[in-house]
Formats: sequence, C-alpha cells, structure tokens
Amino acid sequence: MTGKASPNDPKEWQRLASEFQHKGDRAAAILGAVYLESYLGQLIAGFLIKDKAKVDTLLGEEYPLGSFSARIKIAYCMGLISANEYNDLHLILAIRNIFANDVDGATFSDDGIREKCFMLKIPRALLLPGETRTPRRLFVFASTILTQHLALRATHATNQRRTVPDEFMMIDTGD
Repeated sequence: MTGKASPNDPKEWQRLASEFQHKGDRAAAILGAVYLESYLGQLIAGFLIKDKAKVDTLLGEEYPLGSFSARIKIAYCMGLISANEYNDLHLILAIRNIFANDVDGATFSDDGIREKCFMLKIPRALLLPGETRTPRRLFVFASTILTQHLALRATHATNQRRTVPDEFMMIDTGD
C-alpha cells in the first residue's frame, strides 16, 4: 500500500493483491508479513501518546514492540484486533518464519505451510463456497484483507489516541 492512497480505495486493494501475483512463494509470504507488521506498528502508534521519540523507543526494530510477534500480542491485548485476526496473524507469522528460515525453497504446497494456510479463519469466512482454495490463495487473501483492515484502522487510530495527563494527584483531597 502506498502512503497516500486510501485503504478503502478498491484500486489500492487490487494493486496490493496483484503485487502478490508477480512474486514467488517465498517473496509473497515475506511481503504479506512485512505489510502486516508495518500496519500493526502504525495502528499501535496511532493509539499511543503523540511523542514520536518515546513511541519509537517501543516500536523500533530492536525495542520491545519491534517484532511482528510482539505487535500481534499487544494489538490483541489493547483490543485493536479480533481473536480471528490474532489467530490468522500468528499463522501468517509462522508461515513467514518457515519461508524466511528455509533457504532450500519452501513452497505453499509443503505440508506444514499448507496446513497452516488451511487453518486461516478469515478466508474460510469470506471466500465463496465455489472459489478455489489453494494454500497460496488463502495466504494472499488473508494477508490482503488483514492489511486493508489494519491500514484503515491505522488511519482512524489518532481519533482515540492516548494522552498524557497533566498531573496525577498523589492523594485524594476529598474535593
């Protein structure tokens, strides 16, 4: 997704989906996870206080919320993603890790990857009964839908941004 295009723009969604079509399995798996990790970071940052330097110390690559796994967990614990999204994001993370660590050329048809793709809940709920359900198609569909949803939520996150209170009372004065 580009920074200026609206996540609700059907052309942007189609552009993202078509980007996967021109990639091999490994590149598609890693690309899908990269988009999701990035938009999870944007979504989380949008809810945090407006202090880029402090937020960056949480979300930076070497910091507590810098990993895809940590972002999935905190987004779920903050109520920013649903249980099904949490499930599918963890499956996508696991699939990405298999592809990233298998230099011999993993494919979506490999047993472990195929099983994980068929466990994705979002495609199962949204694809029509007659649509082809290959492991790669399920992965791409889930990644694309989740990316679009996270991007849209990230654009609205600042409406619910946390703020730093002016001052906390140390004691209750009874007023």
